[in-house]
Amino acid sequence: MSDVASEIRLPDNVLIFDTTMRDGEQTPGVSFTVNEKKNIAEQLTKLGVDVIEAGMPIVSKGEEKAIREIAKLELDTEICALARTNLKEIDLAIDCGVDRVHIFIATSDLHMKEKLNMTREQVLNSAVEAVRYVKEHGLKVEFSAEDATRSDLNFLKEIYGEVVKAGAGVINVPDTVGCTTPRAYAYLTKQLTDVVKTDTIISVHTHDDFGLAVSNSLAAVEMGAKQVHATVNGIGERAGNASLEEVVMSLIALYGIKTNIKTENIFETSKLIENLSGVKIAPNKSIVGDNAFRHESGIHAHAVLVDPRTYEPITPDVIGRKRGEKDATVSSIVVGKHTGRHSLKAKLDSYGYIYSDEQLGEIMDRIKKLGDKGKNVTDKDLQAIAEDIISRVSEEEQFLKLKELLVITGLNITPTATVRIEVGEEEKLVSDLGVGPVDAAFNALQKAVKAFGEMSLVEYNLEAITGGTEALGFVTVKIKDNKDKLYIAKAANEDIVSASVQALINAVNRKLAYDRNYNNRVNSIS
Repeated sequence: MSDVASEIRLPDNVLIFDTTMRDGEQTPGVSFTVNEKKNIAEQLTKLGVDVIEAGMPIVSKGEEKAIREIAKLELDTEICALARTNLKEIDLAIDCGVDRVHIFIATSDLHMKEKLNMTREQVLNSAVEAVRYVKEHGLKVEFSAEDATRSDLNFLKEIYGEVVKAGAGVINVPDTVGCTTPRAYAYLTKQLTDVVKTDTIISVHTHDDFGLAVSNSLAAVEMGAKQVHATVNGIGERAGNASLEEVVMSLIALYGIKTNIKTENIFETSKLIENLSGVKIAPNKSIVGDNAFRHESGIHAHAVLVDPRTYEPITPDVIGRKRGEKDATVSSIVVGKHTGRHSLKAKLDSYGYIYSDEQLGEIMDRIKKLGDKGKNVTDKDLQAIAEDIISRVSEEEQFLKLKELLVITGLNITPTATVRIEVGEEEKLVSDLGVGPVDAAFNALQKAVKAFGEMSLVEYNLEAITGGTEALGFVTVKIKDNKDKLYIAKAANEDIVSASVQALINAVNRKLAYDRNYNNRVNSIS
């Protein structure tokens, strides 16, 4: 190992730049509301990230509002906004009250020719002017050369060198389409450390198109990169971004590098993003997946009982997961109509859920109603109900509310659904037919609400949580609007048609909350 160590340039500390709310939200089907973004920002601060990229204000009024609201929280972490090298965009970012502006412009010949229609000289001048402009306004500035890994190395060195002279304290190196390899990325990082000032922080931003995002980030750190861009659970457009939890635990456990992350808050942060994004964590996901600390092999299980280090590189408590006596105590709590608030809270906390007092009360009400019907409420039932309630948009953002649902179906009977739905401040009562009860209900909703008519159901998944005829149905839907934007939502109910309809309403509420302040300003800026 000493021979390997002599060839690398490990920093003592690495900063974590979280872009869950910006690049992570570009995951198809993911759209966070303003309130959800504020909750995420507070949780990321609790986690200990160094920089939160709250969004790109030019994208929409809703995005701008979220960034402003987050900046007003005065959190104990740096808030950043993204902007292109366009002074109007930069003015908007500065006006949001952030601490840092992250500026980017493409530098690969492909992007400059096909996307920007600019020469290298024009790109260089635009980058330098933008960096100087931010510095003149007294803010920190980070500069990214978009598509850096497909850019000419000499031009890349030139532009990074010039923006550092202009005042950029951080230069970020994006692997925009995830097409580099660890060795190549390490080489590129080393080349850049040799041309910029020693006090300049080199940052890396990787995508997982070939499954190398985390490996590439770590390779760059080996060559002196001191900041890593990441998203919780690795969400992001296409195959996603570097996974924050994998990067952090690798830095700490494998390299012995310090970060400011409070690792005991990793699991609860992961669950929050899973619930709010609707993107389910794969069971074999590193660090936070359900199987990450499970052992089926008899040999493994026996050894772990004796000493967990035999087959676990880290123990679950390091990231805030429980095992042993405390876990057994929580597992022994049975939920039902007699469950108290304290017991329910302990149970939900053991799963890593983040929730408000209002949501806790609603979960308790749902559990008691099931108990009153004589149903035995299992842990999986509880999780389904919690995810249904926690993942919904806030009460003030629920433009649509289901009041009544009547479905008639049977052998040789055309399924008919009647819905009474609250649309803003008015109620509508509509009926329609369908090939099945869910289809009939969806058709009725399309007649009642214009937004439904603009949506198409892309994916429908029904899961029976427990066995038997009283099984709780957990429905996940994915809908697409007329602009091909996807929205994911879920709902749980012992009546699967009710669960299906509520999931559809939750999805459209999410779309309406996203669209309420939407104004496609990006395309209006030259």
